[in-house]
Amino acid sequence: MRKKMILMLVLSLCIISGLVSCRKTETPASYKIGVLVSQTGNYAGLGMQSLEGMQLIVDKINEAGGVNSIPVELVVQDDKSEATEAALAAKKLINVEKVHVLLACTTTSTSMAVVPVCNEAEVPAVILSGTSLFDDELGHWVFRPAGGESDYIVTTLDYIKENLPISQYAILIENSGYGQGGKIFLPQISPSYDMNIVAEQYFDPGATDLSPQLANINNSAAEAIYVWGSSPSAAMAVKQAREMGIQLPIIVTPPQLDPRLFESFGSYYEMEPPIISVAAKMDVWQQLPDDDPDKAICREFAEPFMAEYGHPPTTWNSFGGGFLKFVEDGLGRAEADPANLIEARRKIRDAFETTKNLDVFFAVYTMSPDDHFGCVFEKSKMTMVTFGNGQLVLLP
Repeated sequence: MRKKMILMLVLSLCIISGLVSCRKTETPASYKIGVLVSQTGNYAGLGMQSLEGMQLIVDKINEAGGVNSIPVELVVQDDKSEATEAALAAKKLINVEKVHVLLACTTTSTSMAVVPVCNEAEVPAVILSGTSLFDDELGHWVFRPAGGESDYIVTTLDYIKENLPISQYAILIENSGYGQGGKIFLPQISPSYDMNIVAEQYFDPGATDLSPQLANINNSAAEAIYVWGSSPSAAMAVKQAREMGIQLPIIVTPPQLDPRLFESFGSYYEMEPPIISVAAKMDVWQQLPDDDPDKAICREFAEPFMAEYGHPPTTWNSFGGGFLKFVEDGLGRAEADPANLIEARRKIRDAFETTKNLDVFFAVYTMSPDDHFGCVFEKSKMTMVTFGNGQLVLLP
């Protein structure tokens, strides 16, 4: 009996030793990044582009051994292009998936829907909002490393002032959070360029007939049309304007440079006079002069991107990649233990708040406890583009 007991004890010790050994060989815990993008709905084109950029940077991080030797994992949810769905998906990422940080990278409305959710749950979040109107609503846990509308309005109006004989124009604005920024800032900034807005028209995301609004504009004294929107309906406005014989110059906003929209509306984009837009240099990096300091930065992201996906990166691809670079920088400095979720979230938040002079393709960012936007906008990182021969063309 005694020998049998000794044998069982030895066997038990072996089993325990084996279990300990197995634990040592388990895959280390990862930093879980919750990603909230539009995979369906009106803004799916933009959301899927941002996801491509994120995945490229995450793959690069993990191939290099992770952040502080800890792998990074993306946990993706579809916000369905709806604010309510975005809030619900954010709660799932936080409470069920137990993510360390959350990214929302498609539109203003879906991004802003997660702000109260993340602040209440005390989870650091990085959002893409197309308007700076809400910067004072970010709270203690949310950060917005994305340029504001005043940045690219100035770039656009500078170009118009120098190149087009326009003193009055019409605005055709989307009824959305993004559109609200144009509605507020265009009237504020235009007078400094001796330009007047002589007609205001609005449309809903998903609208398919904008001919009444365009007719009103055509009957006004407008010398150009500024179409401000992030949904495919804004591209529809260009198509219908040209079908109606309206030959005024048309200015659009960066979401309308989506390659998928160009596939559908490209022939209308190129009709004389072709549309113009402000764009990130990433969109036309190959056309930049060799002495442009941003060309090498763009190439570093663009060449592996093209090798992976088979097409050049767009503005929303660079948004996704830039957001991951922002998170990577914060994770590296936070040195948080991913196994201690609550403490890790706090450390990551604190690290984001001490971001210093971080270049994320489209601007340079320095955050502080009082500034979770932190953009040091560099006009040199933006450029003006048009369309010709089936592609974006850099304007001089």
